[in-house]
Amino acid sequence: MLHARGEKILWAPDRHLGRYIAQQTGADMLLWQGSCLVHNEFKGNELAALRAQHPAARVLVHPESPAAVVEQADVVGSTTQLIDAVGRLDASTFIVATDQGILHAMRRQHPGKTFLAAPTAGEGAACKSCAFCPWMAMNGLPGVVHALEAGGGEITLDPQLADRARQPIERMLAFAATRRQRVQASGELAQDMALFQHVGAA
Repeated sequence: MLHARGEKILWAPDRHLGRYIAQQTGADMLLWQGSCLVHNEFKGNELAALRAQHPAARVLVHPESPAAVVEQADVVGSTTQLIDAVGRLDASTFIVATDQGILHAMRRQHPGKTFLAAPTAGEGAACKSCAFCPWMAMNGLPGVVHALEAGGGEITLDPQLADRARQPIERMLAFAATRRQRVQASGELAQDMALFQHVGAA
């Protein structure tokens, strides 16, 4: 629809995720040159070396990772989809390219399996697998309790700014609704869902 009108999708903020979705869907995108500070650090060469050391391991990769990493994946998906894949795949060892906090959830749910953090640096580095998000780590139970009990952390926006910020969200929702109606009418729903099966929440 947009392509027929000569229009592109401006994708932000993560260029790696945008590239992956464009590859999966054929969408014509202009990619904002941003990236996740965690996933952008994964190294394709180092991942290949780790795979050589563990040839039976399956590789789970978040799509915000660089192309050289995504290309080596057995499963590409959101963190929830990667966790689900551990239970679905017949393997005992997994190399995981996403925030290390997710490995904790995987180990808790599958204590009999081995999880290796994908490398973010080469030989001689002080930290070879340093996939850690300092911003997500700022979230904790004390902060949640404070927000619920005292109303702390409330963010107030200028009404005019809020109206401007609401416009792109409403446009995205309207675009998605129009797309859904079109594929339901054309019978392309299964194909459309298959294109986005790897792109889930977070």
